[in-house]
Amino acid sequence: MNHIQFITDEHGVKQAAVIPIDLFERLMQQADLDELYEDITVTPGKHDDAQIPNEVVEIMLSKNVTIQAAWRIYRGLTQKDVAEKLGIKQAAVSQFEKSENPRKDNIERLAQLYQCKVEQLTMD
Repeated sequence: MNHIQFITDEHGVKQAAVIPIDLFERLMQQADLDELYEDITVTPGKHDDAQIPNEVVEIMLSKNVTIQAAWRIYRGLTQKDVAEKLGIKQAAVSQFEKSENPRKDNIERLAQLYQCKVEQLTMD
């Protein structure tokens, strides 16, 4: 038997109900709760269609690295490999992998090397 308790105001008017959890869960499954959702305006971004491979995301999360480092690892390259291919020092590769705002020319060079889009290296 479901036991329902009512909470009333000072005039005895029911304001709320306390119901058993099993009844609450059944009601929630059956309920149409659209009134609880608020419409929000979303402005599409210019790179919304840029996708990042799941493997790259997994590398980012498991190794706690930036998206640039994750792409490098995904492509099987070391920082030294990247430095040699780009004609720069390994320390420079390390620096722009750590940068929150890498220079556009560096990102473009990495995108070409990693065979991906610039947008896939920036997380914008």
